[in-house]
Amino acid sequence: MIPIILPREGILAFMDDESRERLTSYGSILPASTGQVLIQEGEPQSCLYIVLSGLYHVSTHIRAREVHLDAVSEGDCFGEVAIFQPGPASASVTCASEGALWYLESASLQHFLSDGSPAGCALLLGINTILSRRLKRANTVITANEIVPSFLSVRTRKLPDMAELQRRRESREE
Repeated sequence: MIPIILPREGILAFMDDESRERLTSYGSILPASTGQVLIQEGEPQSCLYIVLSGLYHVSTHIRAREVHLDAVSEGDCFGEVAIFQPGPASASVTCASEGALWYLESASLQHFLSDGSPAGCALLLGINTILSRRLKRANTVITANEIVPSFLSVRTRKLPDMAELQRRRESREE
């Protein structure tokens, strides 16, 4: 069997061939079948998955309805939040077409990062990039689905009236 080397795309775009080869050895390959639920919302989750092939749908349930959050395919990843904060999954991931994944447990990531090489920094930069992109997408989904009233949105909230806040403080002190 020929060992795989993870592709230089997505969160691995900042890593050279040698670093990706070394990272590959810290994880495992997982075949995925159409309809297979890989991550179940609310269930414990501690792995980062990189898509080698196939299509995967990410969704969540809000007010008893399913909301599609994203579709991920070759070179993309999911589970990046759990790799730093293992716990209940915030969304479900279902295989939409047969494929294969490479996955890494949170503890294995810590071992990879502990060697202090620049490869660890490159991986963290890639993960930060994807987390930022997904946060922007999540804000769009929240707004489009009216999940949170717009006056609570971080992006649309107005700054407090400082003079009004000062008046309130003064009236409490009296």
